[in-house]
Parts: sequence; structure tokens; C-alpha cells
Amino acid sequence: MTAHYKNIVVHLPNWLGDTMLALPFLHGLRSVFPDARITAAGRLWVSDILHHFPPLDAVASISSTSGLINYLRGEKFDLGFLLPNSFRTALAFKLGRVPERAGYALDMRGILLTHPLKLTDAVMRESMVEYDMRLLEPFADISEIPRIMKLYPDEADRAEARRVFLENGWDGSSKLVGVNPFAFQWDTKRWLPERFAEVADRLAERYGVRCVFSSVEKDRPLMEKIKGMCRRPIIDLVGKVPLKILPAFMEHLSLFITNDSGLMHVAAAADIPIVAVFGSTDWQRTAPWSQKATLIRRQQDHEPCMKPTCSRDFRCMNDISVDEVFNEAEKYL
Repeated sequence: MTAHYKNIVVHLPNWLGDTMLALPFLHGLRSVFPDARITAAGRLWVSDILHHFPPLDAVASISSTSGLINYLRGEKFDLGFLLPNSFRTALAFKLGRVPERAGYALDMRGILLTHPLKLTDAVMRESMVEYDMRLLEPFADISEIPRIMKLYPDEADRAEARRVFLENGWDGSSKLVGVNPFAFQWDTKRWLPERFAEVADRLAERYGVRCVFSSVEKDRPLMEKIKGMCRRPIIDLVGKVPLKILPAFMEHLSLFITNDSGLMHVAAAADIPIVAVFGSTDWQRTAPWSQKATLIRRQQDHEPCMKPTCSRDFRCMNDISVDEVFNEAEKYL
């Protein structure tokens, strides 16, 4: 059934966390099509983390819809999987002359797909891991496919990550704990920064760990604010960790304390313990795919609101205390 597909392309999600939750799908795709050439295409800010990912034969960074269409035409793919749900992506695959196209029949694009999947209420209650995996249902029994959440940093990545740590205050032996008070765009994803600072101080004082903060450079103002709150020295790697070495960066950490974010899912792929604080987002859909993750959240009558700003009292985050997060972190240390 699958042997005649020789050249397959996957359009990656547009965000880092969604791309990480698609890792089991990418592993599963390789198991279903073991002899095909498989390429992942996506924006640079997600594709670069897969630069060394054995289930794929190639990774293409695409900067525009017209560039995607031209790329698809040039590569002559025979099957495409569309992880984003947009009409524009499906149209690009059609205009790019990919003859068979699998994706969810959303955004009025069902007519553009040869293997459309219906979105049911039951599917919407599943993890994004299962949501993506269902795209393989027309080609295989997905119940037989292992869900593998894993990245594969190479030795060059590991050497670069170690250099970044050493050049920014690590002594080479102290235990490292990642602390991530950042989250892209949504204020309602962010637990209070002063509470992250307090947790970092307590961990440093009780366990002698070095707490590491990392994000993109646009989060520099919040990082400076938090540094002013911390009593103990921290390692500030904001703007200093390229996307491609994030998997190796995570390997250095003994624990990751975080908001719901893309970095949380990179930590899950690195198989390190996670304490994750959830506010406005749907934890059933976007919880880390990990047996080593503790989720801290508050049940609200309107939860999850899925809104970037709070029009109420922000109780979903305000009611989560420093003691609660610290106590859960202690269990891993």
C-alpha cells in the first residue's frame, strides 16, 4: 500500500512547541515509509532544530508561500502531509504539484486534500501528539506505531552547548536547573516573574544548583527585570543559545521549570524532568509528552480560556504559589 511513495514532504507547524509535539509523527512516518525519501519543510525558526534528525533525509527552510510552491515543484514529491491547518498551506501544496495531500479538512480546504481527515470533538480532546499521528491513518494502523519523543543532538552540538555554558559562568560541575519564565506572545501563559525568581533563589540556596535562563533576545527586558529580583547568581543565556543546539543545551540540565512553551517540549524530547505551570492554555492538548513531567494548574469555571490576555482576575496563575512549584521541583532534585 505504501511502497509506491518514494518522495514524501511534510510541512512543519509554524511554532516550536507544535513542531516538538509532531516528533512522534515524524518518527512514525519513517516507520510507515521505511524506504521513501522524507523531507520536512518549514520556517527557519522551527526547521533548524531538526538539522540532525535521522528519521528525515532532508530539512528545507522556507521563507514564503511562493518559495514553498517553487520548492515543491522542483522536488517533484508524490505525497505531502500538512501539519498546519491553513488554507494557504493546502493551496501551496496543490499549486506545488504534490499529487497526494493529507491533512485535516479545516479552513475550507477539504477540496484541496486527497486524504482529508475530519476533526471530531474526541480528537480535539486528545494530545497534539495523537492529533498529528492520525494523519497516518489512511496509510497504516497507528495503534501499532510507537510514540517516540526524541531529538538527536550530535557531538558538535554538544561541544557548542558546553562552550556556551562555560563562557557564561558555569564551573563545569555544578548541577544546572533550567528556569523558563518566558512564553511566546501570550501574557496569560506566564506565571509571575517574581515567583520564578524566588524559586530559583530557593533552589540555589538549598541545593547549590545554578539556575539557567534562556530565551530569544526579544525577552531581554523581562530577563533584566528577573535578574534584579534574584538574590543568588544565575546563568543568563537569553539570546545566546541558537535553535540548532537547543537539544544539546537541554541535555545539560537536571530539571526544567517552565511555563507552557516551546522550550518545555524541547525539554520533554531531551527526557529531562519538567515542572510546568499552566494557565490559559489547554493542558490536555499541549501538555509535555513525558513520563517525567509534573503539571501545576488551577481548575477554573472558565478554563481554559485560550486568550492571550486576561479580562478577569488571573487566578489561574495568581493562585499558584512559590511553595507549590518549589516543592514539586524538590522531588526531582
